[in-house]
Amino acid sequence: MLLALASAAGIAGVAALRLAWRQARRSMPLNALGWALLLVSSVVGWMGAGAWGTSIAALWSMGAAFVLLVHAALVSEPAKVAASNRRAGMLPESGEPLRLGGRVLTFVLVGIVSALPSVGAALAIAALGRMLGWSLANALALAFFAMPLAWMLIAYAVLMQPARRGQIKVLAISSLPTWPALAAGLLS
Repeated sequence: MLLALASAAGIAGVAALRLAWRQARRSMPLNALGWALLLVSSVVGWMGAGAWGTSIAALWSMGAAFVLLVHAALVSEPAKVAASNRRAGMLPESGEPLRLGGRVLTFVLVGIVSALPSVGAALAIAALGRMLGWSLANALALAFFAMPLAWMLIAYAVLMQPARRGQIKVLAISSLPTWPALAAGLLS
């Protein structure tokens, strides 16, 4: 019964959000209702069957969103203005320099260098877990979960910086959790 209620709340939440987003002006009450129903869906799904119940409720919500978006795509009018052909700095226009070195450096900073402080942060979290008395398996499992999340956050912060100096500052600041653990010899 709780799973049915959670699924119904999820579907109603998606419908409320779709209705809110169709309004000519922003409707805070409808937005709040939609998000609240989705929260209720998750909580009731968890109460009904734990993580599995939340997953089932989320699947119903996603299915409802899919149906509503397909319907909107099929009945919407085409835009009166053609979309821009320019792709957000992805490729230079004819005659502009490629800036290949800058692009490669950005890739290296985001894809490779950002991984280093995230690994350090994950190891520092594992060391903190060990200091709190956790078993090695639990501390390492938390580190394995923390590393990709830290990497994603660091990479996002690096990409949002408008200049190289800001990118380097973000990388330096994000490496700070590693240093106390290194100094204490907890990462060995």
